[in-house]
Amino acid sequence: MDATQLPPQILRVPPEDREEALRLVFRRLGESERREQCALLVGAKGALPEAARGGAAWDGLFAAYRGGRMVAAIFGQPQPGRFAVLWPPQLAGDEPPASALPLLFAVDQFFIARGVQIAQAMLEAVAAPEAEVLLRGGFVHLVDLVYLVCTDGGFPAAEPPTALEFQAWTAAEHQRLAAIVEATYAETLDCPAMNGLREVQDVLAGYRATGVFDAGRWWIVRHAGRDVGCLILADFPEQDTWELVYMGIVPGVRGRGWGGQMVRRAQWLARRSGRSRLVLAVDAGNAPALRIYGAAGFRPFERRSVYVKRYRQP
Repeated sequence: MDATQLPPQILRVPPEDREEALRLVFRRLGESERREQCALLVGAKGALPEAARGGAAWDGLFAAYRGGRMVAAIFGQPQPGRFAVLWPPQLAGDEPPASALPLLFAVDQFFIARGVQIAQAMLEAVAAPEAEVLLRGGFVHLVDLVYLVCTDGGFPAAEPPTALEFQAWTAAEHQRLAAIVEATYAETLDCPAMNGLREVQDVLAGYRATGVFDAGRWWIVRHAGRDVGCLILADFPEQDTWELVYMGIVPGVRGRGWGGQMVRRAQWLARRSGRSRLVLAVDAGNAPALRIYGAAGFRPFERRSVYVKRYRQP
């Protein structure tokens, strides 16, 4: 019997094979992005970062082996908020597609053991082979995202005028912010399929883990003494970038131009911090938001398809 007709051996990747597995997992990324991901995980010179030497950071890295040779790899990374990021299985050489599903199932069990409730994989729109594997493995296509960027040349030079009040968040206001965020999901056009998939506390835990957290970049937005929305920003110092992680307005006060004012506020804060770029992701079908961001000088630079899988805990 041809060896390729036999199921491969699925193993958690040992330390000596991690770099090879990462190169395989990240092979569809552009050269600079692939090097950046590997540098974050392995270190710029191939040395394992101090924080990862205990091994926990690598527990979701699995590979398929035939005769001692790695023929496929997958990487699952649990995140705060009972959430996980999945780098879908990648096959080496002429390895048959059937080898991808056992890897996916191995990561499923790993996620369940870690208490993950939602796993997310992001693919380029043309990544049909990976999409087929994800769908066969129980993932569903959720949304297409457009990534936008504005550089400091488009930031306001002075504090933009607004009728809104921006109140800095504190830990004492956590439940209040959670209620605002949950209210902004009602009738939203931005990833409406996500509504109900995650508890708002888990969502906020994920926001907090994005980039470098600073409570001074989280804002409750008010108007005439009433809470009307929120603005959450994160810093990525190594990329000289801020991210607009989330912006929302509660129903009943939408359509007043406040979204544009909040975006300009975010740009001004990014300028004041010294960062040269502000980035964000938006539902490709959210035409009103795309108009707001376009008017504020944002331009698209990438598009990704989002696939998710929900796990029921035992």
